[in-house]
Amino acid sequence: MELWELLGIRPGLTAVIGSGGKTSLLRVLAQELSHRGTVLVSTTTRIMRPNWCPFAATAAELCEGFAHSPIVCAGSYNPEGKLTAPDFPGWQYAADFVLVEADGSKRLPAKAHAAWEPVLPPERNRTVCVFGASALGQPIQDAAHRPELYAPLAETSTDANITPEIAARVLAKEGGFDVLFINQADVLEDPAAALQPFADTLPCPAIYGALAGGSWTRL
Repeated sequence: MELWELLGIRPGLTAVIGSGGKTSLLRVLAQELSHRGTVLVSTTTRIMRPNWCPFAATAAELCEGFAHSPIVCAGSYNPEGKLTAPDFPGWQYAADFVLVEADGSKRLPAKAHAAWEPVLPPERNRTVCVFGASALGQPIQDAAHRPELYAPLAETSTDANITPEIAARVLAKEGGFDVLFINQADVLEDPAAALQPFADTLPCPAIYGALAGGSWTRL
């Protein structure tokens, strides 16, 4: 089964939040969904411009992009050279599927959200959270973005190691998503057994796999 099916992606806008593989997930979903319609990739925060699809800064450029490719990235450049949300109206509805990265994690496999994030578009019909299994066994202070926020949610100190129980507890407390994708599961000897606390704790479906290896299954 393709990943978009496991995650329950539907036409419309999907927000992707979390850590440990958001950008890779967007690429996999965009490639799968491009066989079913047009796909717009964007952000509500800041991302590096993808090098694997055309880019559009205006509505006219977006139309031109879709004339040549089923996948187009749209956004506006900020002074740092990163992309932010498009500045033309209606972009949230400008493709059959709109995939939006809605927070940042500084390339770390775990994270806690500040009060102002994630920046979730009200038009979304699905929110996917990503967690990187490579965080497991590592100290919170090394593996989590905003460890000073992560540790209180985990009910421990920043030098404590992240266990599946801790990670699941933090995700459950933060909430705000419809389905969890646990990436980097190939680092685990027995992923299904190691990740069972996520299924036991979270009130939503959980999928695990390795985006780099192109494999995934339901937990």
